[in-house]
Amino acid sequence: MVVGDIEQGCDLLVIGAGPGGYTAAIRAAQEGQEVVVVDKEELGGICLNHGCIPAKALIHSAGFQSSIKHWNSIGIHTNDLEVDFEEIQEWKNTVVERLDSGIEQLFNKHGIEFKKGEAFFQDSNTVRIEMEHNAETIKFDKAVIATGSQPIELPGFEFEKDRVISSRELLELEEVPDEIVVIGGGYIGMEAVTKFCKFGATVKVVEAREKVLPVFDRELVDEIQEVSGCYNDEIYTNAKAKELKYEDGKPVVVADQDGEDLEVSGNYVLVAVGRTPEPGLNSLNLENTEIEINDNGFVEVDKQMRTSDQDIFAVGDIAGQPLLAHKAYREGKVAGDAASGKPAAFDNNYIPKVVYTDPELASAGLNPEEAREKHGKIKVGRFDFSNSGRSLTTHQEDGFCRVVASEEGKILGAQIVGPRASDMIAEATLALEMGAYVDDVANTIHAHPTFPEVFQEACEDVDNRSVHT
Repeated sequence: MVVGDIEQGCDLLVIGAGPGGYTAAIRAAQEGQEVVVVDKEELGGICLNHGCIPAKALIHSAGFQSSIKHWNSIGIHTNDLEVDFEEIQEWKNTVVERLDSGIEQLFNKHGIEFKKGEAFFQDSNTVRIEMEHNAETIKFDKAVIATGSQPIELPGFEFEKDRVISSRELLELEEVPDEIVVIGGGYIGMEAVTKFCKFGATVKVVEAREKVLPVFDRELVDEIQEVSGCYNDEIYTNAKAKELKYEDGKPVVVADQDGEDLEVSGNYVLVAVGRTPEPGLNSLNLENTEIEINDNGFVEVDKQMRTSDQDIFAVGDIAGQPLLAHKAYREGKVAGDAASGKPAAFDNNYIPKVVYTDPELASAGLNPEEAREKHGKIKVGRFDFSNSGRSLTTHQEDGFCRVVASEEGKILGAQIVGPRASDMIAEATLALEMGAYVDDVANTIHAHPTFPEVFQEACEDVDNRSVHT
């Protein structure tokens, strides 16, 4: 230790205070463990402070802006409407602050100590924490690493360059730009389109692959592009960004599209080509432990989220795909239990995918093509939101729900494009985890009128028995 160092001990040390880290800490504390959490940023991590939560708050606000065009048709007439983006940002920040405060209260309730600083492993049971004004050495029995991921920097489009930003800076803009160029048509890029298009910006997407949202099948992606005005005008696929230049101070992305140069300009360039766990992992001095990193750059873990170093667990983005907060929540609870000596395992077979486009996209399990490859003959049911009473009463009738089943009727997957898809996919995921059959859902009474009836009707349609199709 250097002069001024403080040494202490704890049962469980958690490195990273995002979804996986703080849930692991709380779960272990519930089991009576003495827990210390360290993070160089705020409680809640990237998701709460600079990602999922603020992004969805802005999408919610933008949704009101978009809905105005429907109000006149149902008898609500608007005049002299004013949108103050600065006030919207202030409201978004209050949401984040309230959730941050909630986690802080939970830490206080469970006696969890939070230290703001950077952690470095000295060995498999010792970490040095460097804080703003001092340093500490902590001896621990068990540890959980939950350092998350950072946006990938694209060569030639580094974030240090003028008006080149990541999703974090996008959420902090003080005003709505006239034009934004998005490199990458994944969920981050397409949610950026959803937010700022509705606020009046022109958003242009440059995607290297043949379609945007590649984790979803084409029928779903085509549906949102057909029914939404935000995703049609300037989406350039098969276009690989290769150079950044400036014209009159404005950034211009030069892309190779089918062998020809394509130039797309905007006030900002958002680089959204994915995320990587490497920055967080590389700073931990893992060479002082027995932790192994696999060929894909993720920490090797078992079903208990235990690494190859038996006293250390890893959860969230560093533990592998998919890089989703709800996966990290589940892994954090498993690690917290396992580190406390409780029987626990990450044995989930299905992790839902959700994108907050307009309409929303959600999926769990197999799509029809994947199901045919794995099971041969299958059955598919579909129900359109335009046939839903709840959809019509909320003026949200675009999209459909599709259910994929085996010949015997066992549910293999579900895909939803439509209003409240992000909420509805939970029932489908539960059905998949329980090995349910379409009859189990079809014969379950769903409240009327509600959006989940669409899933019930799609299950009935698997056997051509939907009465409202």
